[in-house]
Amino acid sequence: MSYALFINRNDIIKNTPLQGAIDSDALLPFLRTAQDKYLKNLLGTVLFDYLQAQIVANTVSALSVFYQDLLDDHIKNTLMWYGCVEYIPFSSIQFKSNGSVKQQSEQGIAPSKSEIDYLFSKAQSNADYYALRLQNYLVAYSNQIPQYLQSVGNMTQIYPDQTNQYFGGIQL
Repeated sequence: MSYALFINRNDIIKNTPLQGAIDSDALLPFLRTAQDKYLKNLLGTVLFDYLQAQIVANTVSALSVFYQDLLDDHIKNTLMWYGCVEYIPFSSIQFKSNGSVKQQSEQGIAPSKSEIDYLFSKAQSNADYYALRLQNYLVAYSNQIPQYLQSVGNMTQIYPDQTNQYFGGIQL
């Protein structure tokens, strides 16, 4: 089965702080990792595979409004921010044949680890927020999106995670 991403480079460039300065080839592995690691867990195997098949077959426009809203308003936002979460720790590192290399700009200075950690934390917080919205949408419209709670009955299936993903900590 072909593998399709639920978002494209333009979604990331227009809607995240990564913008247009990043190489799409460098970003793709992080998007795929985020899609497999986070989205499959949120959607479950049955719905994930169903949506992938629709994208590969180019039949998304024939889906009901519930699926289109799911893809456009919830999955894209969640995946964009989880893609940032996966990309940020590696953003200044490139892997070459002779080892890893830290990239440095001629006009700028590299951010400190605490600054990178802050950016990572903000991206994680945004991703968790959109993941919670995605979960709420799926629960609210589970009758219109029946694949969400379906099971194929084998041990390789991931059943949708319905726990609260968004936790900002406790402040006393």
